[in-house]
Amino acid sequence: METVARRNTDDALTPQQESELVRAMLAHQVGIDPDRVGPVLDLAAVGVVNNAWRNSPVEDWHAGDGPLSDGDMLRINSHTCWRVRQIIRRWRREVGLAADADAGQLDDVSVDDWDWLAVRIWRWLINPQRLLPGGSRLVEIAGDDLADFSDHVADVLGGWAAAAEQRGGRHAAWRAAAHGGLACRHWWGTPTWPSLVDDFVTALDEPSHRHWGPDGEWRRGLRPEPTQVADRGALRTTLLREPWALHPLTAQWVVAAGIGYLQPDIPPLPTSADTSTSASGVS
Repeated sequence: METVARRNTDDALTPQQESELVRAMLAHQVGIDPDRVGPVLDLAAVGVVNNAWRNSPVEDWHAGDGPLSDGDMLRINSHTCWRVRQIIRRWRREVGLAADADAGQLDDVSVDDWDWLAVRIWRWLINPQRLLPGGSRLVEIAGDDLADFSDHVADVLGGWAAAAEQRGGRHAAWRAAAHGGLACRHWWGTPTWPSLVDDFVTALDEPSHRHWGPDGEWRRGLRPEPTQVADRGALRTTLLREPWALHPLTAQWVVAAGIGYLQPDIPPLPTSADTSTSASGVS
């Protein structure tokens, strides 16, 4: 993982200061209990997916004339987060950690166990036969980029395992969780997603909602609503539970309607926390 941004004075944070800052971000800006294993690891899954999957050669598959549309990315990103979270949860139980265990116990997990977790996630992410929402397999989308993608995922997950070895499992999990909670606030699996979905569904029936801009011009410029959007209750349930189950046309319409732009502002850190480092520096 990349390093936390340096202070404005160009002096590096000490390891203790960095951990205290990341802990404060999780508690006050992300909105999870940083001292509980379950919430930390669940959100770490989002951070891992963003670094290993989204910020990778996948960007080229999505950009321009690439095979993946915005709607595809909504469905694939959410499904990938769900699946990686399931892998991490299974691993957590295997190493004997309850969801409500103190996060400090992550430091007691062996280096071999952290390495094994990284390998398991890597194997699933780079499996050429991995079935993506929509029916395509990874190899069909990646083509000649599959090897580069595999190398990228190995670097990211290897770095995560190395961070657990060097700084302890809690710090490594905190860092990944802070990245997921701050850089991916418009993603399924984050604390802000439920309120974002509620705001989006509400805005659909309010043409004058500020989301649609002056005189609701954005809303009027959208294509007619797909059937799955017209059933507001079902749409809300699907978005909350399994966005990957959206019909491709629905997913594309939802993204075109700007669901991601409804994410709330990041709360400020309390004055007792070190605010000389930007929250966006955690990645």
